[in-house]
Amino acid sequence: MTTDQASIEAVADRFFAAYAAADEDGIRGVLSPDFEGWTSSFGGRDLTVDTLVDGAKWEADNVIDMTLEEVRRHVTDRGFVRQFVIRLANAGGAPVEIPGCMVALVANGRITRFDEYLIMPTAGQE
Repeated sequence: MTTDQASIEAVADRFFAAYAAADEDGIRGVLSPDFEGWTSSFGGRDLTVDTLVDGAKWEADNVIDMTLEEVRRHVTDRGFVRQFVIRLANAGGAPVEIPGCMVALVANGRITRFDEYLIMPTAGQE
């Protein structure tokens, strides 16, 4: 692994640890101030540093027993790709699986953009 690859891995590690801990300073510290992103969830929406901080805090306060499994991360020349499966229970206690993929760009030790694709369950599948 080259130094650039190792630094991209370190950026990814810092981001995911900060997000999981709902650490506002950590999230802000690893995202570029002009970060832009997108997620397919909720019908597709743009992401900013503030919406990611708010999302991490909301998940920490409202989501119980969510796990991230089958995680695979591949470093690219400009960032990384992360594939995963989110597992949780719905309000009725039934298991829900949400496969996903994040494509991230990294520059100067910070994430400048990512696009997240989630395969959300449809009615009757959740």
